[in-house]
Amino acid sequence: MLQRIYRLLPATFLARSWYRLAILTLAIGTQQAIAIPARADAPAMNAPAALKTLLTNIDAAANARKLPEVSRYYSPNFSTSDGLNKANWEQSLGQFWQNYTNTTYTTTLQGWQAAGNGYTANTTTKIAGLQKIDGRVFNLQSTIQSRQKIVGGQIVQQQVLQERTLVTSGSKPPTIELNLPEKLQTNAEYNLDAIVLEPLGEDVLMGTTIEQPVSATSFGKTPPYKLELLSAGGLFKVARAPGKSGDYWLSTIFIRPSGMSTLTQRVRVVRDN
Repeated sequence: MLQRIYRLLPATFLARSWYRLAILTLAIGTQQAIAIPARADAPAMNAPAALKTLLTNIDAAANARKLPEVSRYYSPNFSTSDGLNKANWEQSLGQFWQNYTNTTYTTTLQGWQAAGNGYTANTTTKIAGLQKIDGRVFNLQSTIQSRQKIVGGQIVQQQVLQERTLVTSGSKPPTIELNLPEKLQTNAEYNLDAIVLEPLGEDVLMGTTIEQPVSATSFGKTPPYKLELLSAGGLFKVARAPGKSGDYWLSTIFIRPSGMSTLTQRVRVVRDN
């Protein structure tokens, strides 16, 4: 059984290193909060037609994988506080589409506000895609809640508010239940429970957790990590939050002979005042 698991590892590393680029269409990662007002939103049903049309057009262009068409809805001055600008955003999105096929984007407007000569809009985007590595198929499912500032029919700034991404492969990948706070204080202890819901039976289960700061240089990269041979059906840890405030990706990886699953959640670490 261990040999079957180890054969999954090289492809698993590659799939994990690319999935984060999936969020680059309507949900760009941010390490610090962008200066977009967070006021009470007006209902989505009352949103201006121009705003609804903009989001529909971006989804349509992304689903057609037309990078120039998607790009025209982003301002030349588009930026995020983690260092992404329009040029490296375009490059990263194109690279993601080369690696993941059959990508689909579905964006729902949750609320909006008039802001000067434009809008702020809160959205939920669901992204799906497939990647083939060494004959194995990896399935991606991601849900991202984000806030964007829109001026003149173009997105100027974005901030990810919440993010959960699942990558699976195999005939029966583990089903993961992840219990993790979405906000932590710097250096605070917290409980991390990642549970595999299916009975193990006689199967071998390996897994680990990975913590990585969200930054422009983190996209497409995987930090070193070591899988543990698990005696129980999950990972149960008392962990300590990073000492530096900002957004972090926390991933749990489980591999068994019938498949693998990686579940990643964005966690916001705030300084304890």
